Amino acid sequence: MEAVEHVQPGEDDGQQPKEADPSGRDPKSPTPENSAPAIPEIAVDDDWDFSDYNSDASSFLSHLSSSVTAYQWENGRRYHAYQEGRYPLPNDETELDREDMKHHEMMLITDFRLHLAPIPETPDKVLDLGTGTGIWAIQMAEKYPNTEVIGIDLSPVQPEWVPPNLVFEIDDLEAPWLYTPGTFDLIHCRFMFLVIRDYPTMLSQAFRTLKSGGHIELSELDFHPVSYDHQFPPNSQVHLWIDLLAVASARMGFNMFIARRFKSLLLDAGFVDVTEEILEVPWGGWPKDQRLKTIGIWHLEQLFMGLQGIAMALFTRMHGWTSEEVEVFLVGLRRELKDKSIHMIDHVYEVPQPIHHPPSSAPRLT
Repeated sequence: MEAVEHVQPGEDDGQQPKEADPSGRDPKSPTPENSAPAIPEIAVDDDWDFSDYNSDASSFLSHLSSSVTAYQWENGRRYHAYQEGRYPLPNDETELDREDMKHHEMMLITDFRLHLAPIPETPDKVLDLGTGTGIWAIQMAEKYPNTEVIGIDLSPVQPEWVPPNLVFEIDDLEAPWLYTPGTFDLIHCRFMFLVIRDYPTMLSQAFRTLKSGGHIELSELDFHPVSYDHQFPPNSQVHLWIDLLAVASARMGFNMFIARRFKSLLLDAGFVDVTEEILEVPWGGWPKDQRLKTIGIWHLEQLFMGLQGIAMALFTRMHGWTSEEVEVFLVGLRRELKDKSIHMIDHVYEVPQPIHHPPSSAPRLT
């Protein structure tokens, strides 16, 4: 790896120190041509203290807090307030429980590894994009108590009591990142196909803020379930549901089949040594293999919990359906998902490998 040496101005930077002005005047002091405006006379309060300010500060902070917690309600589901409409899934308790179920499912899929990337034994900083309930970030902070872990999300739904080395930030990951270049050892991005519209820009920002030799780990469901034994019924409700989701998400600017493009997107962003792992995810407990059976049961259970939340906003906003039409459609979809004669299998795409880059080759944002 190439090392980058940061040189302070005037310290071996090729510039000669300026000679002192023989008049003794500070060369940085204003001249008559660029003098600052005259300061008017201001009365001084020698008895002030912070109590004069606290009430105004509390009011401001309360307003700021309410702007991100004044959640929006639609068709009986709660949605985020900050950047309203940006993310089409709910953030209510039902969906948060499902997020934790998805995390456990992912632990089953990866044999209870929080990350597949071979990061240092004590990484300095880790960033979790779209942290949700914060469960992955919390477990990372517990596993690496000397590592600073940052989780960002649009919704402030994370718990208050967390490890001291973990902070949560409310932010839009597609806004310009303010992190210093070369900050993170690992950037974690999981199940974000309905969050990220512009993967090239996001990956460019990740590239810039990763340390040389740092890692980015992308994880996503393929969303191409196939029948293991070719037993899909004609006019499958599952296929129709996925087609409708794909059209609705595309109208919002998302690509729900982005997982298959991860490798090429990373290469285009300037990363090297990119490999991917494709892991099996059954839909249901039909496999005899106990590990796959457990994964399939968890996958189907979290789907049943999330079907309404996944479909409701996307179908009513993008397809113009009524909430009643969505509920009727979901009746048939649940019936097909419960059919034990249908043996569906899908895959999760993981990009966990070391992604090294010399700092000088980082692509620029335009």
